[in-house]
Amino acid sequence: MNLAVRVVSGLVLVGVIVAALWIGTAAVAAVVGAGALIGAWELRGLLGRIGPTPPPAWLILPLSVWLGIRFVLPASDMAADWAFAAAAVVGLLAGLGTRERFTGWALAVGGATYVGLCLGFWVAIYRWHTTDSTHLGFRLVILALAGAVIGDTGAYLVGSVFGRHPFFHSISPRKSAEGAAAGAIASILVGAIAGPLLIGISVPLGAVLGALTAVAAQGGDLVESAIKREAGVKDSGTLIPGHGGLLDRADSLVLLAPVVYCYLKLIAFP
Repeated sequence: MNLAVRVVSGLVLVGVIVAALWIGTAAVAAVVGAGALIGAWELRGLLGRIGPTPPPAWLILPLSVWLGIRFVLPASDMAADWAFAAAAVVGLLAGLGTRERFTGWALAVGGATYVGLCLGFWVAIYRWHTTDSTHLGFRLVILALAGAVIGDTGAYLVGSVFGRHPFFHSISPRKSAEGAAAGAIASILVGAIAGPLLIGISVPLGAVLGALTAVAAQGGDLVESAIKREAGVKDSGTLIPGHGGLLDRADSLVLLAPVVYCYLKLIAFP
């Protein structure tokens, strides 16, 4: 793949994300909802390669989108419990009429949880103090993204030059322990330095956020790699020229959002 095409497609993707963050909550929810839809579609294709029963599209797609955008709904409708209850009741009863296998239903609910529920926490992070004139939500998202992107870049650069010892070789043969350690250090430094500057938390709390970012981002990458390896494919799709599918680019961000959100809640972030 031409390097120029890869760079341009990457810049376009970054531009879409930044533009949505700048426009506001509706735009962020639209991007997350679209990402949940595309990601669920790609995941459905991967799971269909793994087993004889792919998740039914009529269940995994709408459930993923709904879970992805639920944080923009009124407080009375925001909880995920009724959505899962509907997926259980409607999904299982409809499966009787369509003769869907139980494993297909389970994969659909599990896949929607993995893609939709997790990505939806980006909307929750962005909506933190929605009436705050200092754009706190924008700064929170930028901090989390910076920790993941800089950590990933550090892991790639150090791993390419100094990588000698495999890191989860059975899942991702090109990853090294040296690269993973460098990526973790980079993420911790981002949290410790940028955390106090961007959102006003202390250096120790920022460092912990950076460490959690490293675990969630690298773990998310490995999870998607494990799914692709089991499916016997290199990429989750062909949506982004030079990068593969959307999940190939967003794999490190899927598990990151709920970790960041829960950590901020845990430390009673204002």
